[in-house]
Amino acid sequence: MKPESLFASAAINIGLAMVVLTLFSVLRKQPPNAFIYFARCLSQHHHVHLDRSFTLLRFIPSFSWITRAFRVSEDEIIDTTGLDAVVIIRLFKFGIKFFVPCSVLGLVILLPVNYYTSQDVPSENSHSMDSYTISNISRGSDRLWVHFTCLWLISVYGLYLLYKEYNDILLLRTQQIRKFRHRPDQFTVLVREIPLCDDHKARGCCVDHFFSKHYQDTYQSYQMLYHLKDFEDLLEFPVAFVTFKSRCAAALAAQSQQHSNPLLWITEMAPEPRDVLWENLLIPCRYLLLHKIGVYIAASLFTIFFAIPVTAVQGIAKFDNLKKWFPPAMAIELIPGLSSVVTGYLPSAILNGFIYVVPFGMLAMAKLAGCISRSKQEIKACNMFFYFLVGNVFFLSLLSGSLLDEIGKSVTHPKDFPGHLASAVSAQADFFMTYILTTGLSGFSLEILQSGLLIWDLVKSHTFGHGKKKEPYLYSLHYCRVIPMVSLAVLIGMIYAVVAPLLLPFLIVYFFLGYVVYINQIQNVYETVYETWGKYWPYVHHYILIAIVLMQITMIGLFGLKRKPAASFATIPLLLLTLMFNEYCKMRFLPTFDHCSIEDAKESDELDKKSGLMETNFENAINAYCPPCLRPVNFPAPGSSSTQPLISSILV
Repeated sequence: MKPESLFASAAINIGLAMVVLTLFSVLRKQPPNAFIYFARCLSQHHHVHLDRSFTLLRFIPSFSWITRAFRVSEDEIIDTTGLDAVVIIRLFKFGIKFFVPCSVLGLVILLPVNYYTSQDVPSENSHSMDSYTISNISRGSDRLWVHFTCLWLISVYGLYLLYKEYNDILLLRTQQIRKFRHRPDQFTVLVREIPLCDDHKARGCCVDHFFSKHYQDTYQSYQMLYHLKDFEDLLEFPVAFVTFKSRCAAALAAQSQQHSNPLLWITEMAPEPRDVLWENLLIPCRYLLLHKIGVYIAASLFTIFFAIPVTAVQGIAKFDNLKKWFPPAMAIELIPGLSSVVTGYLPSAILNGFIYVVPFGMLAMAKLAGCISRSKQEIKACNMFFYFLVGNVFFLSLLSGSLLDEIGKSVTHPKDFPGHLASAVSAQADFFMTYILTTGLSGFSLEILQSGLLIWDLVKSHTFGHGKKKEPYLYSLHYCRVIPMVSLAVLIGMIYAVVAPLLLPFLIVYFFLGYVVYINQIQNVYETVYETWGKYWPYVHHYILIAIVLMQITMIGLFGLKRKPAASFATIPLLLLTLMFNEYCKMRFLPTFDHCSIEDAKESDELDKKSGLMETNFENAINAYCPPCLRPVNFPAPGSSSTQPLISSILV
């Protein structure tokens, strides 16, 4: 990609971001748009102060929401939306903490080393983007030891930040579990594959007999899962929610094998009531493996199918190759500047358009896998989408972009493929710069504008919704979309931190803008539909660790290509250190996210006993897991009980 194409992409994205953010700063002050931009606040019956008078001040952009975002503390976010939302904010803060020092290191040390040759004069390729990357370093040059040193510094700093963040999230998780110890899921165990009672031909009495016998001092009650097939046929399923008199007893039961046959009496801690996917509990455990295999096959086919648009996008980015394959494309050069726009902005914009719909498909496939809760469904979709992005957006972009004209050589000489792959990383730096610009500046700006809802609200207000009472447009935050996308940006930044340091300033803008945007969205727009107390962080940690490992493997290959085998071999201990760090974190932190420790459960029980709330809390858990078919129907009241407007006439 020529520098002109990168400048065109930067100009378009910066211009679009400025226009969109300015438009948002005006639209958010208009009272009719409060149902979009303050949906969360209105749904909780909080007053939103907006100016209803028709004055010029209403139409002057106000960027106070940006400064307000930097004043919001984590404690405020936890109190209003929970620890899961803090995980997203921590991910953006990790990017800022990591890439700011890396940018200083890259721009002050690595960029001059890459740009100047051994004679301390600019490279002959000074008008190419390659002159700012490691590609400009001659083979066997001792300047590669500078890159080796920076690789060690960046890797060790990244591991330090990962450990600190993991430990901080764990402490916050422990505090939140203790703070919300009234939640019914702390007393409740989900039991599956319950055998049929021979005497009564029912499973309910079998549950009561089993737990009364084996947990006679701590067992409280049970709630069987029923499904209403029709008005006269109520089906009982081999699933029950069993309530205990203490958290400690529930934790012991959930983490123990209940029967000599491990396929019977399968237990785990119950998800919180609002998190349960009742329809997936109807799937027998013996069929779950088939569901998972089907989902893996569907996800693989989906990934393979998606390779077509990614390859086409890279064909547009590589305009010289495009002219060879499609000669009419040469007509683009007749219009001055158009080729720069086509190769600089269009590929990343098209790619992001395709990617936007992928998380929804992954979420649907995760539900088909039989996940018993929305949180598990979204975590599974999060995993699937991240690996999809790594495979299709990152690796396939490398292969289809830089190696498309060398595939024949790779097939005939497969041993040279790792070398081609390593060289592709530095050759594709310019494309990923435009990708970060588009996903960051344009993507985050459009996220906060909510243009789709604006258009829908406009159409609805003038057609079938005209004259009707407006309700807030309330949606949950899609963790399965945000976390993988931001994690991919971390991965791209880490891999290019040493290879092409010019990319790093773009990433700083990406994480700062994302931080501001999602603070606003979390506080004002999205509702909380479940709370896992930070269970997303182990996956975020894993994604970032994959990025560090790929960075080190890439540098081993690049040092080999640059005829510096000593640097390649000296990087191997760093790779081993990273893998050992990963194993340590699995032992140190991961079990506490997967299970509730007996110590923590016992301490919460003792706090309840001292405050006299133990009996109240476990009794509340008894009726918390009533199946939907057994719940009473609540008809809406004919009028609203509220006599005060939710939107008052005071300017924000």
